Amino acid sequence: MAIAAAGVLLVGAAGGASAHERGVVGHVYEATNAATGNAITVLDRAADGSLHRVGSVSTGGLGSGTSLNSQGGVARDGRILFVVNAGDDTLSTLAASGHGLVLRDRISSHGDFPVSVTARDGIAYVLDQSSDTIHGFRYDASGHLKSLPGSTRALTPNPAGGTADAAQVSFTPDGHNLVVTEKATNTIDTFAVVRGYAGRAKAHASAGTTPYGFDFDHRGHAIVSEAATGSASSYRVRPFRTITAALGNGQKAACWVVVARGNAYVVNAASNSISSYRIAPDGSLTLKSAVAATTGAGPTDAAVSPDQTSLSVRLGDGSVASYRIARDGSLTPIGTAAATAYGTSGLAED
Repeated sequence: MAIAAAGVLLVGAAGGASAHERGVVGHVYEATNAATGNAITVLDRAADGSLHRVGSVSTGGLGSGTSLNSQGGVARDGRILFVVNAGDDTLSTLAASGHGLVLRDRISSHGDFPVSVTARDGIAYVLDQSSDTIHGFRYDASGHLKSLPGSTRALTPNPAGGTADAAQVSFTPDGHNLVVTEKATNTIDTFAVVRGYAGRAKAHASAGTTPYGFDFDHRGHAIVSEAATGSASSYRVRPFRTITAALGNGQKAACWVVVARGNAYVVNAASNSISSYRIAPDGSLTLKSAVAATTGAGPTDAAVSPDQTSLSVRLGDGSVASYRIARDGSLTPIGTAAATAYGTSGLAED
């Protein structure tokens, strides 16, 4: 199943049956974050949303072995996966296809302790948490990386000293801006992007305390979770303004956010729950369900399938729980697939 020497994993090939024969419609990719060698665990996703572990392939780098305290440790652009290796300050790419998953490249992140990555249209940016910077890269269709010279940008500094403890970097849907959440400063940074280069950071006060993960609706509104206040806020990015401010859900440690079918799903780490918010066309939020679903112990990340019909949540033991997303946005538990855990490290789907 896995050919370690070549760095290849044949996805959808377990038990001698083809992916089509077993009803595989997609995959979930989970970074192990192991300090002895980071890897991507691949789980087949069936048409009913259930997950089945296939195997893993090395990223060529080292994980941290501890929580990254972030969202976006794994990102995807088409068939290319981007994975941060916090243990040796590198970024890896792997190419996925119907025939397998293969390591394509590994390069310095140009900073210290990379925790989040975003990629689109041949440009990727990595967030280096300990150095309070982002850095850009170009990549081609096969996944080969080149550093973007002169692209390192500083985050808004922490006036109290120490790092900003940034949690996530992401392009806006139109690719014209980058957004970074800073937990220690209660700040959201935005960077205008021109021809692949980010400008200087513009700091905006977070509506809630400890802005953490975020995602965008199809109109480009940012939905941001706030871990300390157990809430979510929505923003227009350019020009930046608050739409809904710190709407609480009564849960603890609201950390990861994914958007699907007009709803924002907030994963609450200390409550082992998922809250759902309805997103109006103007970006305003309404709390739909404080507990739309329960999870296993210690949820640590989330991802949505491209067709927005299933939600995956990484749990503290490395297993991945799956939920069906109905047309009305309600969640139905499907099951849990075993994997390997070394701390929060990233989750993506195709």
